[in-house]
Amino acid sequence: MSTSLETPRDLVERLFLGLPSRDADRFAALLAPDVAFEIPFPIPGEPTRIEGREQVRAYLAARWSGMSGVQVHDIRPAIHQTVDPEVLVVENDVEVTRPNGERGWFRSSVNVIRVQNGLVTLFRDYMDAGRIMAMRQSMRD
Repeated sequence: MSTSLETPRDLVERLFLGLPSRDADRFAALLAPDVAFEIPFPIPGEPTRIEGREQVRAYLAARWSGMSGVQVHDIRPAIHQTVDPEVLVVENDVEVTRPNGERGWFRSSVNVIRVQNGLVTLFRDYMDAGRIMAMRQSMRD
């Protein structure tokens, strides 16, 4: 749980800086019990909306375990304030080593996040589904 002195921006920064660990419990601890996790352009066969902290935790744990062949080294979130102090937009640059040994930076997603009462109530993930599908395929080959 966050402290009352933590701003929405502070919480979002903490959320993203913890992502290289791919710890779904750590991520879920910053979510409201009734959080909405939306993926407007999902990987085929995956959901466009997940509701509830535990459901998001389970989804991310499964998604991240399926990417074990990809090593995440660093995440550089560019966090942008909006006119609504509860809503932030985040551009993610991620440094990874792919299963083929190639290491590099890429823009993985843009996110719209709403923070209310010290917890994330909306996480909208505009991810690069094509790039993720290509990485998954390379792990199978």
